[in-house]
Amino acid sequence: MSEAWQPTLDDITKAFMDLAGRVSNSNGAALDPYVHQALRDVAFHLELYIPGLELPPDGEIAGALARASQAALDRGDCPDSLAHALRGLAHSPHDPGLFYLVASACFEYGAVELAIRMLYHTLWINPGHRAARADFESLSAFLDDAPGEGRAA
Repeated sequence: MSEAWQPTLDDITKAFMDLAGRVSNSNGAALDPYVHQALRDVAFHLELYIPGLELPPDGEIAGALARASQAALDRGDCPDSLAHALRGLAHSPHDPGLFYLVASACFEYGAVELAIRMLYHTLWINPGHRAARADFESLSAFLDDAPGEGRAA
């Protein structure tokens, strides 16, 4: 049971649907800052619910939307991919494959920090998700090797 100030799982699934609509209605050039922040917030609140305790509202629809998201990503349509993945999460909020697709779309948008957060969330749901683990480790290694403040040249 959640505290009064915390969103319910139903609130979270509605947020995913609202975000999908917002992405669909955007110009697609860059990730909307509202969507960026809301995805961070929704993932944070979703971690208050243990995956697998409740059945997803509709796993079959989520699977179809995951396939549509992957197809859109394959053809380079980042907004369509993200919108489909978010709609899928409205039907199955703990689906690691859908979170992986969200991470992939965020990376394609150039929102690398958000992509890493979404990969981390994917691995929180399913630590054995191989593609997410490989991408997370690659991005982490790249960022660890990047020159930054306080590092010797």
